[in-house]
Amino acid sequence: MNLKKKLLGDKTMIPVRAVSEALGCIVDRNNDTMTVIITSGN
Repeated sequence: MNLKKKLLGDKTMIPVRAVSEALGCIVDRNNDTMTVIITSGN
């Protein structure tokens, strides 16, 4: 898996969708509340 990471201060940020989907999860976004919902594929 080739992820584009970004350094933000002393933290490394990675794309949550790519990691979650690689783990078999379903990723959705609620635009009204500006939240991401990650559901286990099980």
